[in-house]
Amino acid sequence: MIASHLGSYAGENKLLESMVLSGQLKLTLIPQGTLAERIRAGGAGIPAFYTPAGVGTVVADGKEVREFAGRSYLLERALCADFALIKAWQGDRLGNLLYRKTAQNFNPMMAAAAKITIAEVEELVEPGAIDPDSVRTPGIYVQRVVKGEKYEKTIERRTLRGQL
Repeated sequence: MIASHLGSYAGENKLLESMVLSGQLKLTLIPQGTLAERIRAGGAGIPAFYTPAGVGTVVADGKEVREFAGRSYLLERALCADFALIKAWQGDRLGNLLYRKTAQNFNPMMAAAAKITIAEVEELVEPGAIDPDSVRTPGIYVQRVVKGEKYEKTIERRTLRGQL
């Protein structure tokens, strides 16, 4: 069985590249907006939807194309997962989660689209400590909460040039 990766960006990962080129890994690139909508649809129980993204490109290979009001659209199927491993800034032991910055883009919908969601939180707080209006992922979507220990954010390193 060949492993597979679905994503909108494969980056400059040499191991991933070598696995794809050697046939050990099937790589499927999906436009980022389409990926987000496929995950959101999975969490909402919508089995499929039509989008114009990817029409006329390799993204359309093997997909149903349909015309609406004179414009072509691809049929995209929802994405669901057995497990979602997500990270939140704050969470309580009931699984109510609050995110910072771009972590709120995909994590809430991924939690909804998974059968089992495991959330790693930077700060574990008591139930009721998070304002209910601020909760981005309700505990109904989270089955496990883990308090993380160390957070090294190497990708967020700032480099400054010396003065000229």
